Amino acid sequence: MKKLIGYMNFGIKHVLNLIMGLLVTVVFLQVIFRFILNSPLAWTEELARYSLIWLTFLGAAYAMSSKAHIGMEFFVKLFAAPVRQALYSIATFASLLFFLLMVIEGYDLSMQGMSQTSPVLRIPMGMIYMIIPVSGIILLINMASQFSKDFKSGGV
Repeated sequence: MKKLIGYMNFGIKHVLNLIMGLLVTVVFLQVIFRFILNSPLAWTEELARYSLIWLTFLGAAYAMSSKAHIGMEFFVKLFAAPVRQALYSIATFASLLFFLLMVIEGYDLSMQGMSQTSPVLRIPMGMIYMIIPVSGIILLINMASQFSKDFKSGGV
């Protein structure tokens, strides 16, 4: 299972690189066409916005795999080890509940948005919103994996 999660995160890292490359290219094109050629492209702003949304949600899910999210370690280290483990367990459980809520409500939102299209690109908005449940699933998997790894090693 550990290998499968590693492959998933490896793939996500490369998808993030592709999205970032797309975002940089689209914004560069927008600057060139708007300020040098005085003929702005209508679709670049919309594509850049949706790319940034996907980059943010997928990036947050990927960051969970390497514990790259910020934390309050200063305050946590003030407690004894058993209290730290309890606090870590409570925080993990609350986060997992939130991620589950992201999956359920995000899926409902994306299904409702399938009938609405974006103004310029004519993409179903549900496809844009679909990143919410997708990232929620990845966050669930990565947090559960990280929790089990930390709990087994006693590194809480």
